[in-house]
This record gives sequence, structure tokens and C-alpha cells, in this order.
Amino acid sequence: MMKASILFFLGILLIFSCTKPVAPEYLGFRDLRIDKFSMDESFLHTNLAFYNPNPFNMQLNRADISLYLNDQLANHYVMDSTILIPKKDSFLVPLNLRLNPRQLLGNAIQMLLNNNQVRIRLEGNVKVKRSGVGFTIPVHYEELQKIDINF
Repeated sequence: MMKASILFFLGILLIFSCTKPVAPEYLGFRDLRIDKFSMDESFLHTNLAFYNPNPFNMQLNRADISLYLNDQLANHYVMDSTILIPKKDSFLVPLNLRLNPRQLLGNAIQMLLNNNQVRIRLEGNVKVKRSGVGFTIPVHYEELQKIDINF
């Protein structure tokens, strides 16, 4: 009887410890800017802010994200470095992308008419790891964001 109780509690513990993580909550862009705006190249620099609602730490191991500016693909981003995601806390993911300046110029008039705001959409997947077990979490975030452009 005692062994059965212990096995039951170990089974319950195992089930709850292997619960798939909930996707981090998107909090927005931090310090979004475009540098070196020229006809040859432009760079977008930002930090993506998230909140981990899970009661456990995780590691972000890979991000495979497409960035859209005003519904036009601006770039595809693959990150293979590891970022610690603290439990029940916010965290930042740095994002540095080379952008096509001609595409930016196509959006420039629309941005000026919208007070330097652009619709930014992220689509893709991130791979997180918890206690050695990997999970893939889909990413679908969108917002209207004001951009500081440095010429």
C-alpha cells in the first residue's frame, strides 16, 4: 500500500514537471531604431521584451523569426545563442537586422503620414528548453511602433 502511494505521488509529480511551457507574453519593442539609413544598407536594432508566465526557468535556444514592416517581409532572423528566461519575470531578446533600404523607402511616405509609425509583425517559432526537454513555441506578434531614424 505504501509503495502504491509513493508511486502514485511520483507519477503525479512527473506529469506536472513535464508540463509544456506556456508561450512567453509579448511586451513590445524596446529602443527600436534604424541606423545608417542609406541606399546601400540600413540596420534595425531593438530588444524584444517578453514576460515568462511559467513558474519555472527556461532557456531560449533558437529563434526562427520573419520580420514584416507594413506587411512586407523585411528580413528573416535566425538566432542560435542561448538566453536564460527567468521564471515569472520579464526578459529581453536582442534583435539586429540588416534591412533593404529600398523597401524602407517604399514605407517612408507611409511612416511620415503615420507620425514615424510602422506596423511590425513577427512570425515564426522559438525553441525553449526546460530541464533538458525541448519545446517549440509559435510566435505571432504584431503592433504599431514608432521608429527613431538616425541618418
